[in-house]
Amino acid sequence: MKTVYLEDYTIKKVQENDSLQVIDFMMRIRREIFPMLPKDQLPADLLHFQSFYLQRKSAILYAAYSQAGQVLGTIGVCPYDGRFSQLQTFYRHWPTAEIVKCYVDPLARRLGIGTRLFQEALQFCHDVGYQKLYLHTHPFLPGAIPFWQAKGFEERWMEDDPVWQTLHMDMKL
Repeated sequence: MKTVYLEDYTIKKVQENDSLQVIDFMMRIRREIFPMLPKDQLPADLLHFQSFYLQRKSAILYAAYSQAGQVLGTIGVCPYDGRFSQLQTFYRHWPTAEIVKCYVDPLARRLGIGTRLFQEALQFCHDVGYQKLYLHTHPFLPGAIPFWQAKGFEERWMEDDPVWQTLHMDMKL
């Protein structure tokens, strides 16, 4: 395992010319943290990356890059699509963004990259006019729940599923 030393990194909006590198990074992290998912099947947002993140004014994807151009982390924002019927009462009256794909390279964790990525996403959400933020996470992801709680997210609903135990969280802006 190699050690990553970071004195400086840059966070920027992902552009089309960076998309393949960023998608490769997200799929690598996804395979590590979700080994139960198909290894090479791209999720819909990555399969339709341009139309999902680059062409909508209400969505964005940020990446953190090392000085050498290596992707160190990502975070995405998209409109919440209402796919969880149990949560309709929480989001139907407010413009709600979903925070997605918040991934940080294991060798670059605990260096503030996730927090800086979230700060960029939060500013975007304010600028676009979202009033609530939604995300879901899982207890088996080390540090995820305390991280989001420290950012102001509150637990809304925990699914009773023995594998995923999906925790739905939100916060008002």
